[in-house]
Amino acid sequence: MRGFLFWMILLIGGVRGWGLEEIVLPVRFHLTQGASLTVKGVKMEVWVKPEDVRTVLLAEINRIWKPAGIRFEVEKVIEEPLLSPANREKIFEQIAGFQRGDAEGGGGSPFALAGSLFRPEEVNPQVINVYFFPYIGQTLQGVATLGGRRVLVGVWSDKASHGKRAPEKTLLTEGEPMVRGSLGRTLGHELGHALTLVHPPKEGVEEGGMGRLMGGGKQGYGLTAGEIEQARRSAIEHLRGRGKPGGN
Repeated sequence: MRGFLFWMILLIGGVRGWGLEEIVLPVRFHLTQGASLTVKGVKMEVWVKPEDVRTVLLAEINRIWKPAGIRFEVEKVIEEPLLSPANREKIFEQIAGFQRGDAEGGGGSPFALAGSLFRPEEVNPQVINVYFFPYIGQTLQGVATLGGRRVLVGVWSDKASHGKRAPEKTLLTEGEPMVRGSLGRTLGHELGHALTLVHPPKEGVEEGGMGRLMGGGKQGYGLTAGEIEQARRSAIEHLRGRGKPGGN
């Protein structure tokens, strides 16, 4: 009965926006150009187009976040050529070989590696900046600075095969229930990190069997009431912070 009531509340909330005043957050999307990474014989480049962002991906992100009364809007979409330092190809090799556990072992992060190629003048520190890269490491799909304004996603991934097979192009979107995962869900998840949400325990039992956007025992698209409250507080802080320097 509790599970049924939970889902009824979630459904009504999704339709009516939970009666919450809408919070609109601007996002700058960076479609990086010039990176070519090869893993297991597959050559990967950024294939997402500006129209994919403005229509399909933005609609999916906003569908996911509608129950929280949070809407993301495009501040700008940039097709951004990467910088060309002398060690650029070495950086590509390091990212292609990055393992999920490398950061914990002191091996850096794909964001630090890829970020050295991004153009500082194209960053808007007053909004959330989302960067698209071909691939960001084995079984990784996205990374974000907790509570910050930077998100990095790979448009190719080997997460579905747990790194056993070559990377494949990610799906732009995927219906429910989530099976493989998609770029839209990855973006929704990483934007959750930007709004200070963290991964719930994997051993947790979800109310009503809800698949969770932020992970846990069952992954999906759902946000708990606590996550919604926290994300809204963080979204307001993001807006208050506009005009101030900073934002990781």
